[in-house]
Amino acid sequence: MKQRTDDDDFVPRRRSHLIGPAAQARALTAATARLAARRQRDALPHRIETPRLVLRAPIRGDVPDIVTLADNRRIHEVLARLPHPYTRADGIAFVEIFAQRPDERPYAVTLDDRFIGVVGFTYHEGEPPELGYWLGEPHWGRGIMSEAVKALLEAAFATHLYPRIKARALASNSGSLNVLEKAGFVRLREDIETLGTGAGKPTVYLMLEQPKWT
Repeated sequence: MKQRTDDDDFVPRRRSHLIGPAAQARALTAATARLAARRQRDALPHRIETPRLVLRAPIRGDVPDIVTLADNRRIHEVLARLPHPYTRADGIAFVEIFAQRPDERPYAVTLDDRFIGVVGFTYHEGEPPELGYWLGEPHWGRGIMSEAVKALLEAAFATHLYPRIKARALASNSGSLNVLEKAGFVRLREDIETLGTGAGKPTVYLMLEQPKWT
């Protein structure tokens, strides 16, 4: 066995001294923000039930329904990160990679044990988590996403770790804006989106504060 000497950890010990105070403060702030986001994510329940729906983690068995519903240009055009065409490989990647990322917490929205959409949070370092969702077109106009969003928000606020939640929707997407405003989100501003398929389109940015009575 190699004998340990002081020289073995000479470089690691010195590296911390090569970082200036400002850089150390930024690194500490970033690490604290990542920890806070992880706590928010992990505090959410694994399963949320409503009168009609069950929200749970996406599973491999959802892939056929995910592909069938997500491969829809009308949905793709109003979301920033949904590819089109949407393939089986995309569905598998969503379940096995995207849904497992530490900065994402998606829930499969299920009705009668069948996948019909997604609702969840994306966690941004140093910013409020962002609510996102999509629903298969056959289920539009039935208040389903409003029910799912309300349930997720109530679960988040029950943790007392979500003082603010942000969201955005294309200005032309009246259905999504209606869901958000019905849930209590307040419009902050309208601007031109710079990312995803919404790039170049007027977008409404909204915020929801945790109710004082929760």
